[in-house]
Amino acid sequence: MPPLSSPTNRLQRLFQRRPCWMLAPLAQTLGYALISVRRFLNHLGYYRSYTHNGKWYTLRRSPQFNREGIWHHQAIGFSKHGSLTATIGHLVDQSPAGLSARQLAQKLGHPCHPVLTHLHQDQRLERVSVAGEFRYLSTEASRNRRQREQATAALPTSPSTALSAQAAVLVLVEYVKHPELSFEQLAAHLQQPRKLSVTPERIRLFFQEQELKKTPKTPNSGS
Repeated sequence: MPPLSSPTNRLQRLFQRRPCWMLAPLAQTLGYALISVRRFLNHLGYYRSYTHNGKWYTLRRSPQFNREGIWHHQAIGFSKHGSLTATIGHLVDQSPAGLSARQLAQKLGHPCHPVLTHLHQDQRLERVSVAGEFRYLSTEASRNRRQREQATAALPTSPSTALSAQAAVLVLVEYVKHPELSFEQLAAHLQQPRKLSVTPERIRLFFQEQELKKTPKTPNSGS
């Protein structure tokens, strides 16, 4: 009678068939209790997913990580750095200018706003507002200083005049409806019904930045 295959060999063959497994189906297929399957996985070495609350497993030899240590099998994400929290921390620490939630979501293929909020509240990440969005930074002093310098290097030295997306839309809508209005009159129109406080100078600079052609009337100009 041929010798029975060891459970670790059988486990490896299951991962050859499917690179990712949840623990309960794996234990059922293998015919062992969960505690035993965990012991077999520890022996072989494994990664847990940073997506799906860490419910997916893959053997350590399976992932082909990109340069940032991320690997996806279908919609399941794995990281050589471990959990989602640990991976975010690593990516932020290694970034020259910090990373926004949007940039992190692109790298991870997974939303991370709630995790970032908790990391900031727990003082494990710092953040600074750059161009209308939070940029998350390392808490290590020298790295934090370099990231802040890089993050703000491309910003204008004068006070920000950029309009929010909502304000820009409202300005454009009002201008299309009333192209004859001056920048001062546009600002007044927006403030009355919508309580949008925006200065004529910011509207003028918005038109300039967007290369919109307008020669506005001013209150003191003659006909």
